[in-house]
Amino acid sequence: MKLIKYLILILILWNIPGYLLAYFGSTSGSVSSLASSLLLIFFFFFVKKRHKLLLPFILLGILYFMLSSLNFSGAPVTEPIKEFVRFMIIVVCAGEVLYRTTKKEIYIILLVGSVSIIVNALVFPLANANFYPTYGRFSGFYLNPNFAGSICLVGYALSYSMSNKWLRFGGQLLFTLGGIFTLSRSFFVIWALINIVSIYQDRKNIQAPLIGILMILIVLGFSGKLSLDSERFSALESLFTSKKVRSRTITQDARTETWALYTDMILDKPILGNGYQKFQIHKSGYPGVHNSYMMVIGEAGILPFILMVGIYVYLLIKSYSIFRTEPEYFYLSLVVSIALLVGHGYFSNFYNVFISMYIFIQIKSKPAVIEKKTPEDFFWKINWKENR
Repeated sequence: MKLIKYLILILILWNIPGYLLAYFGSTSGSVSSLASSLLLIFFFFFVKKRHKLLLPFILLGILYFMLSSLNFSGAPVTEPIKEFVRFMIIVVCAGEVLYRTTKKEIYIILLVGSVSIIVNALVFPLANANFYPTYGRFSGFYLNPNFAGSICLVGYALSYSMSNKWLRFGGQLLFTLGGIFTLSRSFFVIWALINIVSIYQDRKNIQAPLIGILMILIVLGFSGKLSLDSERFSALESLFTSKKVRSRTITQDARTETWALYTDMILDKPILGNGYQKFQIHKSGYPGVHNSYMMVIGEAGILPFILMVGIYVYLLIKSYSIFRTEPEYFYLSLVVSIALLVGHGYFSNFYNVFISMYIFIQIKSKPAVIEKKTPEDFFWKINWKENR
């Protein structure tokens, strides 16, 4: 069962079905996707002791697919049913895998995933199956640089829970370097946010952003030998040199501009939505909404949207309540909740719901940690006021 668990984790956290589909064809992709589903079902039914189902995620899947299918007008007609079954297998069966998975196991697997991004950038820079060869943004197993950036952020967040300093600092180095090669704006924003919060939590954590800045400077030093997207890289370079900061490149094609294209469609049908995939498919003037929250309300209406927002607000609030003792869960909650603002693959690319379920399992039974004030703290504050 342990071997099956590792196979499932690798298939999902390395995006193996998507990678095989892109580079080796539909047969390999379909077989690996089917294998991951069958392994999950096998694990669920043959594990010795089963836990309670993760009902919020199950209900979210039911509401989204049921309501979005009401106005579905695409082909084939069975498409929503097939995707519903795949998603239900994840939210019903994967819980048993995650109950038996440690942070270190996920961390090690994601480390290899980050290395795949680095190898893509340094060894196979023209391997961009879902884009053109000279795209200049790299994603390794994950095919999409924004997806790859999110994976690096999950690993980076978990690094704060590693007790072995070499594993911790080595991971922070690799996850940061992998994230840099994605040239994902959301990666840099969330990475900076995690570092700010971590330094607030413990000043010793200032080592982590220093490692990141060192990695950026090394990439800048070797940029002439790397095939990086020129506009995005120049914008990054301008932040560390005397050049004028290229704010236009940083804000160009901003997600807010994309979201604005879909606002009227949401307001037109806020109760039941516009139908399955209406906010995901690229068509003339509409590049896909690139926002999972808007996708849910736009395709399935207000009910699954409220539930989805409720799930991620709960993860943020509950994880913050144990921030003093286990800050990594708050960092993870930040990553998954913000990542949903820049992608719309929640119900088809399962890494986000997979990590979200893991956070939910880990934090739901933990009591809030209330900071206790000692008499010494009280007298210290009085003395500080008097001395001032």
